[in-house]
Amino acid sequence: MFDKKYYFLAGLPRSGNTLLSSILNQNPKINVSANSFLSTILFNTLNIRSNLAFHHFPDIQSVEDCASLFFKSYYKSWKGKIIIDRSSWGTTANLKILKKFCPNELKFICPIRRLDEILCSFIVQYNKNGLLDITNKNEVEKHCYGMMEEDGVIYRGIQSVNNLSKEEYRNKVIFISYDDLCNNPKKEVDKLYDFLSIRKFKHRYKNITEYKMNGIKYNDNFDPFYKDLHKLKSNIEKTRHNVEEILPQSIIKQFGDIDFNIINT
Repeated sequence: MFDKKYYFLAGLPRSGNTLLSSILNQNPKINVSANSFLSTILFNTLNIRSNLAFHHFPDIQSVEDCASLFFKSYYKSWKGKIIIDRSSWGTTANLKILKKFCPNELKFICPIRRLDEILCSFIVQYNKNGLLDITNKNEVEKHCYGMMEEDGVIYRGIQSVNNLSKEEYRNKVIFISYDDLCNNPKKEVDKLYDFLSIRKFKHRYKNITEYKMNGIKYNDNFDPFYKDLHKLKSNIEKTRHNVEEILPQSIIKQFGDIDFNIINT
């Protein structure tokens, strides 16, 4: 029934997600999505069961039959035989959905990076976009705590990493360090191919092009918070910022010791 395989990119933001996606999409057999809406569509469809009207006629089977076709329908026009859907699939709610509705074995790709570097990366970008004054430590602190709140940009990524670090997912997830990806991208991509049991492809690691899929690029000008957020350097190198200079000591003290690279040990 399903002629494609579906895997999941579910890691931390600002950890090389767009870079990795752009590299993998050089292979015509692989299509990596941008931040997709599939998880939201599935969640909202299944959440109809909480609607008061549903309890008058609780036709659960019909709702689940509909949900079971979403993978094939969502990616009907995509040409790749291997789909890697990018979203916060590692959250508790999304994992529950995947266990029931993913048409093939679950496998996750999880980019990781030091949390203080992630916060710093966002702050530097927001400063470039004129959204905050990087010299105002109170303002920077406020933005950092905002990103760490339950509805913040980082929270769901952390929940995904924490869940996928559990023993039950040991053989279902590959963690890719941002540092390792930047220092030796070929090695990390080869490891990913082995993990997914895919025949290796000769990728290009210089003159990297901006992410594009089905003729669509990220519209980073739509929201000032996202301006240039997905812009890639043509050659792969780690973005370096002085965390001690940019982040307030309160943020460094609370989050500076959280290094998700320990997951790889």
